[in-house]
Order: sequence, then structure tokens, then C-alpha cells
Amino acid sequence: MTARIDAALDAVADERATLRDERSALTAFDGRVAGLSTVTVSTGPPLVADPRPSGQSLSRLRTAYAETVMATPHYEAEYGDTVAESLAAEFGDDLAAAIIGGTALTPELRDAVRAATDAAQREREEFLDVLDREADSLATAADDIEALSTDLDTLDDRPLSTRSFDELHDLWTATRDLEARIDGVGLRRQETLRSHRNDLPGVPTDLCEYLYHDLSASYPVLASLADLGSRLERTRRRVERGLATTP
Repeated sequence: MTARIDAALDAVADERATLRDERSALTAFDGRVAGLSTVTVSTGPPLVADPRPSGQSLSRLRTAYAETVMATPHYEAEYGDTVAESLAAEFGDDLAAAIIGGTALTPELRDAVRAATDAAQREREEFLDVLDREADSLATAADDIEALSTDLDTLDDRPLSTRSFDELHDLWTATRDLEARIDGVGLRRQETLRSHRNDLPGVPTDLCEYLYHDLSASYPVLASLADLGSRLERTRRRVERGLATTP
């Protein structure tokens, strides 16, 4: 009954591992950038490098990026882009252009890179917080669904033909109670999904579609509840038929 949710928990664990690797890589990159020497440019906009100074530090910055951020275990399979494409995706087009097309690392450029790196780290932290809540939501829902499934099995543990009218009526009432519990689990899950959307405005798609697009169901909890609801509906219909034919 909870196989879909178990698969979703595995997907969340994989995404958490990916984010932790990226956060660590960004931390390593920032440390290397902090140690690079800079060249002061007397005139011109702060992100435009003076053509006269040596570009050795800027080259080292690009190398540091490739050896940290782009060297995570999943990077090639997940992104597979160039240094220029990766910088643009991570830090924006303007800063990427200054890093790729510049000839010297100015103090202002280094500060801008470090600020962008810090922002990228914070994005990972926020995403990890949401994934922690998602994992808790999935685990709680799995426990609830297992308990509901067990209770449904207990209700239907002996033939309806052996039950009296009063017993069948009690059984029908119990199915309505189970239905209310199923609805409650679904409502709590929907609340969690809404909170994810509010907390992750930068995610381009719905979080479930992003995390679970390779699974049998993009909404594993709701799909499991739908299956349980169908089972319950079949039981209730049999009970209602029994009530109709039992004196």
C-alpha cells in the first residue's frame, strides 16, 4: 500500500545527497576564491576588468569553479554543461560574462562572486529544509495509510452473510469514519504541498513533479490514498447491499 511513498522517500534522499554535495562544493569554491589575489582598477565599472593587468587570478577562479562546483559526482549526468553555461545558470549572465570574458580579478569582482556563491549556498540550505519537511510528511502519511489499511482489513475480516443487520449498520458507520480519516490525511498532505510552493518560489515546477517525475506517481501520497479510498468504497457498497437484503 505504501510502495509509492517508499520510492518517493528514496527520491528525496537522493536529492538531499545531491544538494549536500553542491553545498559542500560551493563552500570549497568560496574558500579558493577568498585566497585569490586581486588587481585594483583605477577607472571603469567594477565588473569590467582592466585590459592591462595579468589575468592569472581570474583564470584560477575559473579553474577553481570547474574543480569544485562542476566536480560533484552527479554533475555531468545532471547538468553536462560548459563552465560558461554553468556560471550563467548559477550566478547570472552578467557575472558569468565578467568571469569568462574579463582579463583580471578585481576586488569588486571577487566580492561579487563570493556574494553570489553565498546566495547559492543559502538556496541549497532552504531547499534542504523543505526536503526535510517533505520526508517527514511522507513518513507520517505512510504510517497513517498503513494504519488505515489495517483498520479496513479488520472491518472486513469475516463474511457479511454472517452478520446481523445491526452489525452491518455498525460496519457501515465504521466505513464512514474511515473515509473521514482518509480525507483528513489527504487534507494535511495538500497543506504540506501548498507550503512547499510558498517556500520554494524558485523551483520551476511543482516540487512533487520535480522530485517524482521518474516514479509511477508524481503525487505518491494522494495516489496511495486514492487506492485506499477505492478499496473502502468497494467495502461500503458490499455492506450497503448486505443491509438491503438483511431483515
